[in-house]
Amino acid sequence: MHSLADLMTITERHQVVVVGAGIAGMVAARRLFDRGLDVVVLEGRDRVGGRLWSHRLPNGEIVELGGEWISTGQDAVMGLVDELGLVLVDTGMDFISRDPVGGPQLPTTDHARVAEALVRRMGEIGQAALSSMTAAELLDGLSERGPAMEVLRSRLQGTAGASLDTMAAAEIGEEFGIGDEGRYVRIEGGNDNLARSLAAGLDLRHGRVVDTIHQHERAVHVLADDEEHVGLAVVLAVPLAVLATLRFDPVLPPLVAATIAALRMGSGAKVAMATQDPPDLFRRQDMDIPAWYWTGLGPTGAVRRAITGFAGSETGVSALLADRLGRIRRAAPECDLVGEPVAVDWTADPLAGGCYSVIGPGQREGLSALASPIGRVHLAGEHVNGSGTIDGAIRTGEDAARSVASALVF
Repeated sequence: MHSLADLMTITERHQVVVVGAGIAGMVAARRLFDRGLDVVVLEGRDRVGGRLWSHRLPNGEIVELGGEWISTGQDAVMGLVDELGLVLVDTGMDFISRDPVGGPQLPTTDHARVAEALVRRMGEIGQAALSSMTAAELLDGLSERGPAMEVLRSRLQGTAGASLDTMAAAEIGEEFGIGDEGRYVRIEGGNDNLARSLAAGLDLRHGRVVDTIHQHERAVHVLADDEEHVGLAVVLAVPLAVLATLRFDPVLPPLVAATIAALRMGSGAKVAMATQDPPDLFRRQDMDIPAWYWTGLGPTGAVRRAITGFAGSETGVSALLADRLGRIRRAAPECDLVGEPVAVDWTADPLAGGCYSVIGPGQREGLSALASPIGRVHLAGEHVNGSGTIDGAIRTGEDAARSVASALVF
């Protein structure tokens, strides 16, 4: 005799169930599908891409409301772009040379000097010691002073999405514009073209919010609303904050559970607004809050008629969203703005819970537990390697697909 709950549940069987259609999940699904496996992708949103989200403004310009910064020095994303036949657009930007909002332009040599001082000091301290100290402690120990140093501190906090006294000093690297930056580019038509191109031909189910993972000796049962999907393996490619809300039966191994509980997501919000005419190229750091604003080149090589801004950490996000139009006006008083700014608060998004992971002192050691298979469950996403980048998320999707493929025996 079946219960009413049993009758309401639709059960499907697959070889692999991928949960999450962000870039990590789409890479894993595509690799496994291309190996000939029966793969289904469950996604809570009505679109693919997750924290990759490209938006067309009323004047036709495409801006990134999610992950934006792609460097030609990032091998994983560059390889995927080549494979998918996508076109790169040079942004005309770097990541470190920013002028204070309302202040004078700073020579690029000033930014280079403080960045070099930071790198030099990190080399003196050593990786082991940096892993156990905070980014705030590292910066407090620098002898550099002046506007460029103030910009650096504000820039790092905004990029981290969290107070610098919660992030390990060792995490300051290329994704923070410290090191070999390469050339910054975006995908023509929007960065979420990466995920949309990977989705072609896949069995993708939108509006499926997974809440429970039942793992048994021979299969894994994935519950999403009134559906049950049974697979020989599962790739969980959901953000860290969402991963922490899932119910696992049996419970996760202690080290995995402790690592997930200890890590946190940074707070981040983006705003974008159309302009009447092409503005000048600029990068301006808000010195009141950890936020910055920029323009960039479009596909034709001309400056796009758009301004984008990003605020990181709770104080930055709340201040930017409370006065988004005023902040943009102060950042670009010379621009003729059009309409109202569009904004997204990734921290308030229930399917994201933040912009990306924040690795605190001593926490990177635990990430190896996330990168290893948990029975038939394999994790993917930027939090698995603590990268906070599109490139890092792609790498975890590749790793999860290889792990699943090697584990399945038919």
